[in-house]
Amino acid sequence: MRAITVSEFGGPDVLKPSDVQLPAPGPDEVLVRVLAAGVGPWDASLRRGGWTGPLPYIPGGEFAGVVEGDTGDDASFDDGAPVYGYPGLTGCYAQYVRCPVEQLAPIPAGLPVTDAAGTPIDALTAHQGLTDVLSLGRGDEVLITAAAGGLGHFAVQIARILGARIVATASPQHHEFVHHGGAAVVIDHTRPDWPDQVRDVMDGGAERVLACAAPTLEGAARAARDGATIATPVHAGYPDAQRVSWRSYNGEPSGSRLIRMAPWFDDGLLSVQVSGRYYYEDAAQAHRRVEEGHTAGKLVLIVDDDLAREWEV
Repeated sequence: MRAITVSEFGGPDVLKPSDVQLPAPGPDEVLVRVLAAGVGPWDASLRRGGWTGPLPYIPGGEFAGVVEGDTGDDASFDDGAPVYGYPGLTGCYAQYVRCPVEQLAPIPAGLPVTDAAGTPIDALTAHQGLTDVLSLGRGDEVLITAAAGGLGHFAVQIARILGARIVATASPQHHEFVHHGGAAVVIDHTRPDWPDQVRDVMDGGAERVLACAAPTLEGAARAARDGATIATPVHAGYPDAQRVSWRSYNGEPSGSRLIRMAPWFDDGLLSVQVSGRYYYEDAAQAHRRVEEGHTAGKLVLIVDDDLAREWEV
């Protein structure tokens, strides 16, 4: 099968089209024909040297596609069923990927199949941070930083669904987008005084914070009140840790959590904003775009153009 591989660490140009062996699913795994894969900052980080496994490897941690072949009498998915998932941090920039059944979910009817490829990692990470880490509920207030990005735009929508009042940060060109997602107040985080503005509109500072990007960590600490909880999937040095509680976490693959969110997609309460679609041969261009930052929502890599046309993408 064809795949994008990384044989040496470096810039986007190390992403090379290759012919590789078809993966063989093991017990409790499903083989999926990949329509598209999500492209995220984690992909670029691994490509630059963060990958600790053997080389070469296939990038891509999230996908949308269709189940390939008979999965057995007791399987949860039928041959040809549209599915999406988060099988791990690699393997999805390929014609086929194997995915554990428990990390796979049917694509909701309200979610376009190609766009679904950009959903699993960030939607799962946002939901986990807001519900499991911050215990966000109706009537609570939350600060969400970098709220226009892949993680942030899901977090704003999910926080709105949970009934919270949202104060968010974003670059000026994305304020309308973030307001539309459900934020009551959007603050320009390109201004050095943005944490002071947050403290003004949140009665002395935020009690709950989801910090979605590394450049906002210091500001998030300054914007938080004493004893606040700051959840973040960013693993870095955490400032002012004596005054605020940092809760670092990893977004975990979970088909059941994706299934719980499906009604939100079907009811139009939750959506993914895809601001760039790239074809298989343009993987390096997609990585350059994600490394530039300031992207609203997600980027996706269309792996199988024939399958995309079949699903009228």
